[in-house]
Amino acid sequence: MAALNVIMIIATVIALISLTIDLGGVPLSPSTERNLAILDWVIVSIFIAETFVRWGLQGFRFSYLKKHLLDFAIVSLFLLLIIAAIWYAPTLAHSKRWFPLFINLSIVRVYILITRFYIVGSPLMKAVGGMKRFTNVRLAPSQLIAFSFLFVILMGTGFLLLPEATVASERISFVDALFTATSATCVTGLIVVDTGSYFSRFGQIIILILIQIGGLGLMTITTFFALLLGRGMSIRDSVIMGEALNIKLISRIPSIIISALILTFIFEAIGAMFLWSTWVAFPKFEHGSVIYYSIFHSISAFCNAGFSLFNNSFEDFKGDFTLNMTITSLVIFGGLGFAVIMNLIRSKMLNQEKLTLHTKLVLTVTASLLAIGTLVILMAEWNNSLKDLPFSTKLMASYFQSVTPRTAGFNTLHIGKLTYACQFFMMIFMFIGASPGGTGGGIKTSTFGIVISSIWSKFIGRDNVEIFKRNIPRDTVNNAFVLIMLVLLILSIFGFILLLTQKVEPMSILFELFSAFGTVGLSTGITSKLTGLGKIVIILTMFIGRIGPLTSALALAQRHGKASYEYPDENVMVG
Repeated sequence: MAALNVIMIIATVIALISLTIDLGGVPLSPSTERNLAILDWVIVSIFIAETFVRWGLQGFRFSYLKKHLLDFAIVSLFLLLIIAAIWYAPTLAHSKRWFPLFINLSIVRVYILITRFYIVGSPLMKAVGGMKRFTNVRLAPSQLIAFSFLFVILMGTGFLLLPEATVASERISFVDALFTATSATCVTGLIVVDTGSYFSRFGQIIILILIQIGGLGLMTITTFFALLLGRGMSIRDSVIMGEALNIKLISRIPSIIISALILTFIFEAIGAMFLWSTWVAFPKFEHGSVIYYSIFHSISAFCNAGFSLFNNSFEDFKGDFTLNMTITSLVIFGGLGFAVIMNLIRSKMLNQEKLTLHTKLVLTVTASLLAIGTLVILMAEWNNSLKDLPFSTKLMASYFQSVTPRTAGFNTLHIGKLTYACQFFMMIFMFIGASPGGTGGGIKTSTFGIVISSIWSKFIGRDNVEIFKRNIPRDTVNNAFVLIMLVLLILSIFGFILLLTQKVEPMSILFELFSAFGTVGLSTGITSKLTGLGKIVIILTMFIGRIGPLTSALALAQRHGKASYEYPDENVMVG
């Protein structure tokens, strides 16, 4: 075993070096490229051999196979590629038939990239899962969530750097690839290049996969497939998933995870069908078929991502009732959170339980924000961007733009042409965001509702915060205020850096910053104009916006024990 570990450590280092050369755009001579390709296949062969040797040392037991499904999945893909290579060999030149090494197939290069990523990332994944093959490190739940998103972002960046990911005339830079992968994984929607025209179909599918993983969470997806394969969840896994999905009752976590994935695919399928019915009359789309466009935008909407294959989002469809209602419905349900949706189904459809306080609060705040947002945007843009539209279109466009600032990122009105008052109002909505356990960002609707209720309680002279005849624990109220202050502090620091370094209109910079934190994706059009430093700041903001509030809440919820002493009280003047 020790010898195998040493061999895999060496292979991991070599794979890391190979990845760095490949993705770094280092110019290589033909002979060097050939040698590097041979080295890549050697790394893959070592990995495959090591997998079978370890399985053999365990007596080829089926239980070992179940515990290492990813390893054997990669091995199976390799065998399929060999079969495909043998089938494809007769069409190659004689000098290339001897080995499937230099086959110019995109799928082969993608497989090599996946394998190298897996070899390099395997120690991290083993550490994340608490396994001891490479390390004994065990991460806290908040760290686990952050690392899972970071791992997906880096994987996505690697795929987008492949020549196959962009059209023939374009090659994306590392920072732009990292920006796009972060935006997709954090379901934001901010873009530095046009998704529909800059990326190839392969690149668009990579973005779509990142959106789906980012919306649901890597751990949710992997746990779902583990449950389908009959693997149970440990107590630690249940606790982690409970905190990730904002679920307190651990015993219900497996059923909720399976239900969440099934509901996701149902919503996305229904949304795709409605979008298809809207677009089927169109003669031709520029970047794909009607079915492809429908699936892409349905997934992007339910995951609150805001990525669109249209270069102006949905501005050309502001008067289309079916499209507007389909997109906004997907956005709303995706942002409610799976706990709320499941509670609604169990309460209203199955009559198995009552609506929880969390569900009531989320629904009330969401409905209030939608109504207020529609009215405010309608008034603010009546004589501006809505000026020449019929009343029904004005109302529909106002409703659409009151939904999407709360983490969706689609638009039917040109954001750069909105009044400053409307942009400022949208910044407030982007700050609030979606609901806990959903696919959006922001401080969350429940946090906003608790803060407003606390202020109202103080205004009317009550010591306790009461919502729907229920008392909110003081710790929960304190956590809500601390979370908001922490977010404002982070936004203030990042905003200062952007205002100091970017030669762009201040209002547009602040709008971009709030859009990044809320994982919204709306922009006045300055994203591509940001410098490298500006893009890095927005990348960090998107990452914190997706996992930061959740991570902060988890950290605040962890009790490290009360102090055994207290200092004397003394008053300080406030206000």
